[in-house]
Amino acid sequence: MTGDVLDTASRPLRRDAELNLARILVAARDVFAEHGYEASMEQVAGRAGVGIGTLYRRFPNKGELLSAVVEAASQRTQQIAEDVLAESSPADGVFEFLRRCIAAPSCWRVIASRTPWTDDTTNSALSRVAPVVDTLLANARGAETIALDVTFTDLALVLMSVRAVADLFDPHVPSGSARFLELVMDGLRPGAAPLRTAPITLEELSAVLTVGGGDARRN
Repeated sequence: MTGDVLDTASRPLRRDAELNLARILVAARDVFAEHGYEASMEQVAGRAGVGIGTLYRRFPNKGELLSAVVEAASQRTQQIAEDVLAESSPADGVFEFLRRCIAAPSCWRVIASRTPWTDDTTNSALSRVAPVVDTLLANARGAETIALDVTFTDLALVLMSVRAVADLFDPHVPSGSARFLELVMDGLRPGAAPLRTAPITLEELSAVLTVGGGDARRN
């Protein structure tokens, strides 16, 4: 009986903690997107509507908070890829994936200004997302709607470049990144000459995204 009472009493606390965590991660994503890594923990707590003590109990420092935001973003990207795989045609899947990723809220400004990922975060994100996107690519190749030499890392670079354009232009010219995405997607379609440069590897992408990831240049 006592155990039942304790369990019942703990449930609202767990729900409150889960809601606080969700609010913190959304607030951190938005604050980092607006202000970069220089944003303060106080700004995040204020945006989330939680006390600074609550924030620090969950995330003792800003680096751990940012890692959690990046991890949440990679989970969201995986979910987008899986949704597109289930809902879109093979011919349009890759392009719909790119559109949905760009439309999703992003913490790109802080990622562009500081390489925040650890080895574990990077490997987890890439191993989670790459297989689903590779399936989208295989379907598109079968439907003959994408160039045969386009790879997962090419799409990663597309997303990074379009995000950079969006960060620069969209606050002032909202159509800027949308048009740029259309131009880039057109370049992914069949018809052009084969690319003369080899794609970057997953290992090179991981090294670039990782804190202290070392020299990713080819020998």
